This record gives sequence, C-alpha cells and structure tokens, in this order.
Amino acid sequence: MKKIKLLIIVLSVVFIFNSCDDSVNPKADFEEEYILSCIIRADTTYQMATISHTYNVEGFDPGTNTSDPFIKGARIKIYYNDAVYDFRDTSIARSGDARYNTPLNFYYTNKLQPIYSLPIKIEALLPNGKLLKAESEVISLSTVFLHATSNTLPPQAGASKISFNWGELNVPVISKGIYYSPELVILYSYNNKGIKEKRQKKVPVYLLNTINGKEPVYPRIVTGIFDTSFEMEAVNRAMEEISEGDPDKSNYIIENAIFRLLMMDAALANYYSLQKTFLDEFSVRINQPDVTNIQGGLGIFGSYSIKQISLEIAGNYISSFGYSTK
Repeated sequence: MKKIKLLIIVLSVVFIFNSCDDSVNPKADFEEEYILSCIIRADTTYQMATISHTYNVEGFDPGTNTSDPFIKGARIKIYYNDAVYDFRDTSIARSGDARYNTPLNFYYTNKLQPIYSLPIKIEALLPNGKLLKAESEVISLSTVFLHATSNTLPPQAGASKISFNWGELNVPVISKGIYYSPELVILYSYNNKGIKEKRQKKVPVYLLNTINGKEPVYPRIVTGIFDTSFEMEAVNRAMEEISEGDPDKSNYIIENAIFRLLMMDAALANYYSLQKTFLDEFSVRINQPDVTNIQGGLGIFGSYSIKQISLEIAGNYISSFGYSTK
C-alpha cells in the first residue's frame, strides 16, 4: 500500500512539472509580423514613420539579436484633405550606447501639417508586396479652447483648488471621439554646482486618504469630460516633494507651472493608457496585450495635439518652501 501511495505521489509531481513546463513556455511557433508606427502631430510639418518586423533568436533572450529589424524600401503614403503625401527614407547616427551599431532608419515627410479635423489614412507597401494600412482622424488645434479659473498659483481669492475646462468652438465634441489627457506640471531648475538642470514635477489632482496615509491621485485619460481640478493640498505636496530629502532648498529655482492638455484619437489613447498601466520601473510584464489598429500587421497609426496654459507662481508662495525665484 505504501508503494502504491509513493508511486501516485511521484506520478503527480511529474505531471505537475510537465504541466507547468508547457504552460510557461515563452516561445511558441514563430510567425513573422510587420509593425507600422506613425503618430501625426498637428504642431509641425515634419511627420515620421517606422516599419519593422518581428524576429526570432536562439534561446530566450531577445537582446542577443544584432540585426536591426527595420524594413527598407517601403512606399508610404498618407491621404489627407484630398491630397497625397509621400514619405522618404533617411537615417541618423545612433547614440553611443544604442543596441545596434548601424544608423537609425526611419521614413518622413516635411510637408504635412494637418490643420482641419478631417479623416487621415496611411498605406505602406512593403518590398515583398505586403500592404499595411490604417485610418485615423486629425484633431485640430484651431477650434480648441482652454480656460483656467486662475492664471496664478495659488489661485486668486484663496481658492482651495484651481480648475480647467476645454472644448471645441461650435463643434459637437462628444460625437468626435476625442480623448483627453490633462496634466499640471511645475517647472523648475536645480542648481547643481553652478549648472542649472531643467526639471519638472507633475501635480496630482488630489490626495486620497488610505491606510498608508495620503496617496496622490493623478489625472486619467477621459472622453466626454471637459474639465478637471487640482486641489491646493495636492499642489502643496508636489512643491514639498521637489526637494524632498535635501535640506538646501535654495538650490531649487521655481519658474512657473503649465497645464497641458494632450488630445488623442481612440487608437492612440488605448496605446497610451496601456503604457501608463503596464510599464513602470519596478515591474516586468509577460501578459501585456498587443494594441494595434494596423490592418495587415501590428502597430499604431494615430494623431494628437497639445494645447497648454502657462501659470505664474507667486513669489511669496515659492519662498514659503525655501525655494528661489527665477
């Protein structure tokens, strides 16, 4: 009886190990995929795109690959406002610590600055005849308004928070499918032995009471919402953290604050939100989902615009933290 029990235990252990080995196998049958990435900016005529392919390596370390997966010889076209824009290929030198020792390749056009909220389409024909394509919609800056309840920090009249609202003039925004990522940042310099280093500090919208104390809560990506507020308690906390652990506060020169509104289409918003969710400096993810809107392959084709308001920070408020003014 004891031998039978021992045999059952041994067989169970073998089964468990075999099952675990199958379930965590990081390499399945390899299938080559093509990746097209192009983010259209409304603040410039210079637009860029890259095309690459997936690759296989011996073993399990992708860092052993020494060949740049960039695909040369593709024909990229963008269709916008009844015009066609052809991309050209070019390259620049890589930094000294880059993974590959060959030039950095990409495609570009310096003739496209979208100014109207219209559909935009990209097509990339690869040398092997493979066609990658995607569609998006340009977000125009010309019709966007941005308003703040105060142009200074702290807000005037001793308000407990500062608020911002935005929208499009004479346009039904809710039907446009625009996603917004608001943020408030404090711009400052650190005097590092006579050399001023430019830095910035993000401000939470409020502090949440938890069992571990007050934790910062930052703005999230929204759609159909056209306002946000930042509590002064959160602003004060951000100001304190600028020099946290450093007794010499005078080395910190506070300049001003900026409220930025990043406006994106749905594809770019999905990608951006997943990067913020999955990628951090302390975690390694093996289950991060693929985000793509490219027909025929992988990648992202999207558009974004940025609008911002500059806020003056009162000198007496700056000095109350021991900091210097510009």
